[in-house]
Amino acid sequence: AALWNENVTSFNIDNAGLVFHSRPRDTTWRTFNFGVGVNRQNDFHQEIYYQGAAQGTILNGWFNEANSEFNSGVDPEDFYPFTSGLAYDAGGIYFIDDQLTYDFEGNENAVVDRTQFVQVDGGMNEMVMSMAANYRDRLSMGVTFGVPFINYRLNAVYTEEDPGGAVDGNVPYFDNLTYTDYLRTEGVGFNFKLGLIYRVTQALRLGGAFHSPTWYSMTDTYDNTLEYAYTDGTGPNSSFAQSPYGAFDYKLRTPWRANASIGVVVKKSGFLSAEVEWVDYSSNEFDLTYAVSTPETVNLERELNNEISRNYRTAMNIKVGGELALNELRLRAGVNMLGNPNEGDTDFRMAYTGGIGYRMRAFYADLAYRYMQNDGLVTAYSGAPAATTVSTNNDFMLTLGFNF
Repeated sequence: AALWNENVTSFNIDNAGLVFHSRPRDTTWRTFNFGVGVNRQNDFHQEIYYQGAAQGTILNGWFNEANSEFNSGVDPEDFYPFTSGLAYDAGGIYFIDDQLTYDFEGNENAVVDRTQFVQVDGGMNEMVMSMAANYRDRLSMGVTFGVPFINYRLNAVYTEEDPGGAVDGNVPYFDNLTYTDYLRTEGVGFNFKLGLIYRVTQALRLGGAFHSPTWYSMTDTYDNTLEYAYTDGTGPNSSFAQSPYGAFDYKLRTPWRANASIGVVVKKSGFLSAEVEWVDYSSNEFDLTYAVSTPETVNLERELNNEISRNYRTAMNIKVGGELALNELRLRAGVNMLGNPNEGDTDFRMAYTGGIGYRMRAFYADLAYRYMQNDGLVTAYSGAPAATTVSTNNDFMLTLGFNF
């Protein structure tokens, strides 16, 4: 496969908030705080392109599906419109002497050139409402209620081409095909977070927090197209088919999180902190039947949730960092070790951060940098050869605050 490098730069406002502060007359409770804000939790923007040659074709699975449907008495006009029906309407699957066939029959493992361009956009933002209190300058506790919003869009264009064409190529008649896939996911959810910090001594602080699962209501809308080109006795031909627009409503419960932390204040010189977080990825759960329950959705829900339970586990994330105070100037550095949620994989993903800040009585400014690299896989369809990806993120974050 060919190597492809791409650099993308984007600008986002990651968070904005307002905190109201009060001091009650009861001297045992030092302060009460109430805050509202909006946080950007995820930026989905990504572009992937790859090309190469490999055995097989996307039509193999679609033909097997169509053949099974036809042998079960399904009329070809009623084939599943997003896969087998799409291929049939575009001429990639057809009849000869009342027998369903396709150009790759008997040559299912032919080598074809293939490319795919995947463009992903959107993000996840969360509206939050928080309340916190300070008891005798010893115990700080808080609760946050969050309403996250998801907006995810995927456009993918996948092509296959016989390297020698229909005449001298590996597959008689077949020239090329182009398959496009569009998906938009929108959702809204609810969660809550509880946390506390206990000051053991002036220098030592212990903390703990629990993040509930997020309960989402989601909607997927999607459609596909297929253009199929071939050469027969009449010369070059091509045909085009488009699926109907599909929509599917479902619910999703994401994992809970729990963490424990320790912080050490070094007089007026700064602090050191460490945090350990546990995330139970195996507790992800889909509800595909709450809107419409059919035997197909019941079986799919069971298979999907069982696969999540088998393949994922509780992962541990470790975060260590520190700050050096030089009068009004602040210097920071940290490292994150992010556990792998895949069962049997003990590798950590590493993220590194650094920052500088300036503090005054009524104003503060912080500039932070974060570096992270992720390895991944992308496939054009189920059972397709996988392309490996390496994603490097360089994030710069500027925070401005005003006290009044």
